[in-house]
Amino acid sequence: MISAARRSSPATHRLSELLANPRVLFVSFVLAAFVLAGWLLFIIPTPYQLVMPGPVTDVQQMIRPYPHQIKGALYLTTIYSDPASVGEWLFAQLSPEAGLVPREQARPKNVGEREYQKLLVEMMDESKIAAKVVALRAAGYEVKITGQGAQVKEIAEYSKAKGLLQSGDIIIAVGDQPILTASDLVALIQAHRPGETVRLRVRRGDEEVTVDVPLVESSDEPGRARAGLVVLTHLYQYELPRELDLQTKDVGGPSAGLMFALGIFNAVTPDDITRGHKIAGTGTISTDGKVGPVGGVEYKVRAAERAGAELFLVPKGNVEDAGKSAQKSRVVAVSTFQEALDALATLPPR
Repeated sequence: MISAARRSSPATHRLSELLANPRVLFVSFVLAAFVLAGWLLFIIPTPYQLVMPGPVTDVQQMIRPYPHQIKGALYLTTIYSDPASVGEWLFAQLSPEAGLVPREQARPKNVGEREYQKLLVEMMDESKIAAKVVALRAAGYEVKITGQGAQVKEIAEYSKAKGLLQSGDIIIAVGDQPILTASDLVALIQAHRPGETVRLRVRRGDEEVTVDVPLVESSDEPGRARAGLVVLTHLYQYELPRELDLQTKDVGGPSAGLMFALGIFNAVTPDDITRGHKIAGTGTISTDGKVGPVGGVEYKVRAAERAGAELFLVPKGNVEDAGKSAQKSRVVAVSTFQEALDALATLPPR
């Protein structure tokens, strides 16, 4: 049996001729190398975290139910943060919108991504509770809240507490000041200066120990003291006379506390505190109404201005960085929730 020969198509024949050309082979190799190099740039990790302005959201759209119409906005501001590849590192060198921070300062070193995201959600949940407590109390409601100390979840690599504290320790006092919630601890730490030492009374298992922890300076907020601890309230209990649901999504951490509290206050009081203006801000909130500093303020200001914010509320510890970034919005420093309300009360109605 004689089989017929299979003829190649013109396209196949042309491809064979091209591949036989050394110049074509060289160009193909170079192109492939460029594609591979570009791919590797965004695969190879660096010891840095990329930070950029993130999305802004009107917290009033997150609150359910919201009983009345609002003309203005109360913007929650965020930053985009992601482990930086080599390509993203190069991008940050060229873009005025992006920045880099050492990874160990942006997140706990030995915590996996899933565990870290869970921790951020837990911190936000606690922040939402504190915001509800502060807002409802300011609106005249009686709120009962308690906890049994601040439980250590993680200790940063740079922290002077390494070797002194352990994950699971419950901090119950700073000096002679009792600690009921995590926000109590944060407020007392921030009342000190970098280089000072705080004496912590700690419940560890069935015993109590006392440790002296030197405080370090925040790398992104000069002059601010940090202990390098991630803490959550141990056995948090509260009774709210009125329940409002804060429907958060893709947002984590405690830095939205101030804006949450303003949004809740606006929901449970008859007057519109926005007075028709677009207001943005950032800051942690403790159950006693104190506003604490946060990271990434310069990026949050840029994000707020893109959304048209006229006023940016910022913790006093962050006012310098916010002022440097602000181009259009007016920056107002606040240290308490009441100061934030007072600032909004000066806005002319629209």
